[in-house]
Amino acid sequence: MPNARIEFNNNSYIADGTQNTFSYSWNFGDAGSGALNASVAMDPSHIYNTTGPYSVKLKVTSGAFCVDDTVIAVNTIHPQPHADFNFTKPSVCIGDNVKMNDISNPMDGSIIQWHWNFDDGSSSIAQQASHTYNSIGLYNVMHYITNSYGCESDTMIKPFHVYPYPVASAGPDLQILEGLSKPLEATATGTNLNYIWTSATYLNNTTVLNPICTPINDITYTLTVTGIGGCPTLDQVHIFVLKMPLIPNTFSPNKDGINDKWEIQYLKDYPKAKVQIFTRTGQLVFETVGYLKPWDGTQNGKPLPVDTYYYIIEPESGRAPVTGYVTIIK
Repeated sequence: MPNARIEFNNNSYIADGTQNTFSYSWNFGDAGSGALNASVAMDPSHIYNTTGPYSVKLKVTSGAFCVDDTVIAVNTIHPQPHADFNFTKPSVCIGDNVKMNDISNPMDGSIIQWHWNFDDGSSSIAQQASHTYNSIGLYNVMHYITNSYGCESDTMIKPFHVYPYPVASAGPDLQILEGLSKPLEATATGTNLNYIWTSATYLNNTTVLNPICTPINDITYTLTVTGIGGCPTLDQVHIFVLKMPLIPNTFSPNKDGINDKWEIQYLKDYPKAKVQIFTRTGQLVFETVGYLKPWDGTQNGKPLPVDTYYYIIEPESGRAPVTGYVTIIK
C-alpha cells in the first residue's frame, strides 16, 4: 500500500562463483523519490508512495567488469484502506448502550479484521461494535481495519459524549386546603435542565420547577427533569386535598338506620380535628380529638333529648375553627 516498504532480494550469480566481487546499481523506477530512487546495496528496500506499477532495473557488474541487467515490474502495491464508522446515537446517558457501525472502505481488498478502542480501557474486534459507558465524559473512539491483502487502514477517531442524569425530586407529598394554593416543593440539580409536569390539572405552569397548585381533588403528579444530552429523571408527588367539612345541622338518632349519627363529611381527613358539643346552657356533652367515630346523640351512653346543641369544630391543619348548631330530631 502507499508508503509501503518493498524489500528486494538479489538472486544474481556467475558461473565462476565470484559473486562477492559484484557491484550493484538499482533504479527503483520511482523518479519522484529523487536521490532515494537509486541504491548500490545488494538487497535494498524502497518506500513507494503510490500504487504504481513501477519498473525496477538492476544492473550488476562483476569483478572482471562483465555487466548484466534485468527489469522487473512491481505491481503488487495496494491502496491503503480507509476507516470510517458512525454512531447509532449522537450521545448517550451514563449506563446506556451505543452501537457503532463500520462503514470503512477496504479499497481493492475485503475487510478481514476490525479494531475498536472505546477510550475507557476496553476494546472490541467485532464488525459492528456496541458498548456501555459507565462514566460520564468525552471519549475519543478509535477504529481501524485490516483488509485481505494484510493492509491496515488509517485510524479514524470520532468524539462521543456520555452525559449524566440530573438529580431530581418531585418533593414531599403535600396537604393543601381546598380553595387555597401552594407551590410544589420539587428540587433538581444538573445542566441545561428542562421541566415537564404531568398532568397539567390544577397547575399554573407545567414547565417550571415549582408550579403553583390549586387543587380541587386529590391528584398525583409526575415530574420529568431532562438535562444535558436529553437525559431524563422522573419522580412523583401526591397531593391530598383537605376539603371543607360538610356539617349537617340535624340528625335523628332513633336507631332506624337512617341518619342515626352526626356524620361530618371530610372531617376524618383532619387527624387532629377537635370537636366539642354543648347544650344551650353551655354544658359539654361530647368531645373528641379526631372524628373517626361520629357522635350518636348520647352522653355517657345515654340518649340526649330532642333539642338544639352548639358545636365548636377545630379542624387544625391550617383551617380556621367553625362554630354552629345541630338539632337532634326523632
